[in-house]
Amino acid sequence: MLYHPPYSPDLSPCNFDLIPKAKEPLCGIRFRIVPEILQAVDRSIRTMNTTCAAKGILRLPHRWKCVVHNAGDYIEGE
Repeated sequence: MLYHPPYSPDLSPCNFDLIPKAKEPLCGIRFRIVPEILQAVDRSIRTMNTTCAAKGILRLPHRWKCVVHNAGDYIEGE
């Protein structure tokens, strides 16, 4: 049995692949009103779905092995 911390960005599928890819096209953009933000996030997610950019989730098993190999220490960019 492995000890799992209550929160680990190395183990969370959303933090590992989906959220960074959804945020990337929004970086540096200033929105005037909340509906603009919602539309931009929606577009970003739809683009990920149509371009199969979310396939990075398939790299998770390798990431988990790295976490075990590093005894749970944070893994910097991989």
